Amino acid sequence: MSSQSDRTGMDESFIAKPLGRRQIDQAYPLICAISPGLAVERWRAFAAALLDRNGQSALPAGIMTVQNANGYIHGLFSYAVEEDLRHGPALVVDNFVVMDLFDLGGAAEVLLRAMEALAARLGCTAIHTNLPEAYAILTGAENPVMACFRGQGHRMETMRLCKPLGGANDNGSRDGDAAGCAGSDGGEAAATGRTPSRPLRHND
Repeated sequence: MSSQSDRTGMDESFIAKPLGRRQIDQAYPLICAISPGLAVERWRAFAAALLDRNGQSALPAGIMTVQNANGYIHGLFSYAVEEDLRHGPALVVDNFVVMDLFDLGGAAEVLLRAMEALAARLGCTAIHTNLPEAYAILTGAENPVMACFRGQGHRMETMRLCKPLGGANDNGSRDGDAAGCAGSDGGEAAATGRTPSRPLRHND
């Protein structure tokens, strides 16, 4: 079992940084892990729109990553500030994904700390995280990501259901459109499956 000092040392090899425009394509394989079949053009447009909105809107949005010392992306989440009926201004997190062969929990913890710091800086009173259902299905040692969330005070609050309309598939494109990462299973750390996501709510 790793000691606390071992975990701290591993955490220090990761740093949380906003996604840069030149890194949009680099982040695409991670997005494929949670959205198999998503066209690269769809990801590019989505990411560019969030980066354009950051700092230019009354309700900020963006993409946060966790990277190693060499600039390789090991995880990310997209976010937007929204007004919630019960909690007021909330940081709404989507597309949370981490992938690391040796320290999945360490990468996740760095992202979670960045998430909380971001929420505080933006004046939010809660964090609402929509996770792929695979994260909720796995238990115990199989699910270090969920353990990190619960350890940081996040709890299950609601369930979100999704029904694609007008012939659109789960990736927001029409059936038959080109898919840039069809067949990707996301590797050992992926929360795959285009299924209803379960929001985790962290309320201050």
